[in-house]
Order: sequence, then C-alpha cells, then structure tokens
Amino acid sequence: MKTHPRLGQLALLAGGECGLAERLRLGWHVRSCAACARQVEGFRSDRAALRAGVDVLPEDLDWPALEAEMRANIRLGLAAGALVDQPKTALREVRADGYAGTGWRLAVVLGSMAFVGFAGWMLRAPQAGLPLAPPESAQVVLDARPDGLALRKQDSAITLIAPSRQPVATTVSWDGGGSARFVDSDTGQVTIYDVSAQ
Repeated sequence: MKTHPRLGQLALLAGGECGLAERLRLGWHVRSCAACARQVEGFRSDRAALRAGVDVLPEDLDWPALEAEMRANIRLGLAAGALVDQPKTALREVRADGYAGTGWRLAVVLGSMAFVGFAGWMLRAPQAGLPLAPPESAQVVLDARPDGLALRKQDSAITLIAPSRQPVATTVSWDGGGSARFVDSDTGQVTIYDVSAQ
C-alpha cells in the first residue's frame, strides 16, 4: 500500500470483521508497518478489555424501570407490525384526502426537469447588449514559437528568447496567461517562462 489504511479499516482488521481480500491486503501492510501494527494491537487489547467487562452489570441498574421500557418497546413494535400487515385497501381509505397516487410524483419530476432545462437554456443564451467575445484589439495572443514565447496585445509584442530551439511543454490559462518550458540541449537545464496578460 502506498498510504496507510484508515483507522476504521484497522479496527475491522483487529476484530476480524473485514473480507478475505481486505484482510490479506491490510495484513500485508501491517506486517511491514510498525505504526499500523501498534494501532491494530491497541484495537485488539481494547476489544479484549471490553469483552472482559461484559459479564459485570452496573451496581445501580434499575431492573423494574428497564423491564417496563422493554415491554413498552415490544408493544410498540407489535402495533407497528399490525399496521404494516393491514390490507392495501385500508391504507387507501386512510389516504382518501385527495391523494392522487403516483401521478403527482411524475408531475413533480417532469416539472423539475423542465425547470432545469429552461434554466440551462437561459444561462447559455447570449444576453442582449453583451459582446460574445472581446474586441479584436483587446485580445491577447500567446504564441509558442521555436525561438521562444511571444505575447502580443494590440500593436505591442514581447518575445522571450529560448535557450533551445523547441519548447517541451506549453500551457495557456483561461485568464490570458501562459507558460512554456524549454530544455537546453547542451546543458540539460530547463528554462520556464511564465507570462500573464493584464
């Protein structure tokens, strides 16, 4: 593994609760990583300590209150089960207050899709009075040539001469900047030009 496993994965490994493939992968890592091995051993000792205290009940445990709460939970579960087992006609009678079946769900989905489509169309449509592109005179042109990196705006231009004849990598950013990397064929040195247009 290139990175250490998460604590949850190590806890599952310590308890023997992960699948075979995961157990093999984590076990391989734990054998070679002392920090993760200590973590797994800590989880195992914590688990053993918890199991040792399972048989010991709290001294101030109120058995009658616990019994009453358990009986109430059982009655609630039985009542909920009886409601679920009722025939579907009885459920329809309960919902006779204007419930229209699944038709309203379909209407909500179709309405949502129409809204998203309309919003997307409005966002992509050109706004009146706004130019689609900046005027030609305001555009910045970045050109990576064999002799260097050239930046032109209107009638001005600047060229950074490269130490080698061919750029290795050229990058242009969305805001009009750019960079080019040149490798000197004689020395092997890399020259990086970063240009930003304002």
